[in-house]
Amino acid sequence: MVKPKRRVTKRSVERNAHTNLFSRQRVVDEAFLEGTARLFKARTGRSLSTEDARQIVDNLGSFFRILAEWDRIDRDK
Repeated sequence: MVKPKRRVTKRSVERNAHTNLFSRQRVVDEAFLEGTARLFKARTGRSLSTEDARQIVDNLGSFFRILAEWDRIDRDK
């Protein structure tokens, strides 16, 4: 499978040296992260930290951005 090239825009996009990915800076409030941790604890039976919840939110956001990009590519064909 060929990975589509990401288009870098000027809209608050910065390079994350640690993960070597381009990502938009996001602000997620503590209440949302706590709710995320509770939801995934109910599904998995494991207690999650705030950092675990933050990673879940970031990973899900990235997943849906990729799906949206693939949809855009398919529509342009």
